[in-house]
Amino acid sequence: MAISEAVIGAVHVSKRFGHVQALRDATVLVPAGKVVALVGDNGAGKSTLMKTLLGLNQPDAGEIIIGGEAVRLNSVRDAQARGVDAVHQDLALAPELSVVDNMFLGHEIAVGPGFLRRRLMAEQAVDALERLGIRLPSLTVPVRELSGGQRQAVAVARAVMWSRTAILMDEPTAALGARQSEIISQLMRTVASHGLGVLVVSHDLPRILRAADTVTVLWRGETVLESPAADLTVPDLVATMVGYRGEAAS
Repeated sequence: MAISEAVIGAVHVSKRFGHVQALRDATVLVPAGKVVALVGDNGAGKSTLMKTLLGLNQPDAGEIIIGGEAVRLNSVRDAQARGVDAVHQDLALAPELSVVDNMFLGHEIAVGPGFLRRRLMAEQAVDALERLGIRLPSLTVPVRELSGGQRQAVAVARAVMWSRTAILMDEPTAALGARQSEIISQLMRTVASHGLGVLVVSHDLPRILRAADTVTVLWRGETVLESPAADLTVPDLVATMVGYRGEAAS
C-alpha cells in the first residue's frame, strides 16, 4: 500500500541499543479501518517497533508515519496528540477505581477544583461502550471485580474514546480464555469499523489470522513478509517466523 494511505506506520526503521540491533529494516503500514497483525518470534523486534510508533523510542533511521506523513515523535504525548493510543498487555488500569473513573483517567471533566462532572462522564462512558457493543454489569464497580475479558474491553474502550487515528494493541488476548479471547478479537474488528487503524501484536496465530486484514512478519528486526491474512495459514506463518532463522544458520 502507498505510504500516503497509512494512518500509522513505520518505513525502513532501524534502532540500536548499545551492541543490540533491535530493528534493522522494519516496515509496517496500517490503513484506516483495517486490522494489521504484527507477528514474529521472541526477539524479532515487535515490542521495540511498537514503542517506536508510540514515541517511546526514536528511530536511528527510517520514518514514522502518521496520517500519511512522516513525523517525529519525542514522547507518548506526541503520539496521543496525533490521535494514537495503545492498549498495553498490563492494561494500565487502576483496579480500585470504577469503570468510568478508569475510562477518564487523565481526562477528567471538572467544573472546578475537586469537582467532577460525574454524570456527564458516565454518559460519555456508556456511549463509548455501547458504540463498541460492550456490555458490563456495572460502571460503578471497581475494575478489579470484572473478569479479565471485561477489563480488557474497558482498556480498549478507553483507548477508542481518546483516539482519532489508530490504536496499538500488545498481546490483547494473552491472559484470556478462549471465549474472552474471541470477544476481544471481535472487538478489534468493531474498532476498525469505526475508521481507526488497528495494529496488534499477538502470538495467538489462529485467532489473529481470523481477525486481521493483513499480517506483517518481523524476523530479527526486519520485515520479511507482508500479506493479506486470508492468503496465509498458521503453518505459513510459523515457517516464515522460524524459517529465516534456519536459513541464516545454514
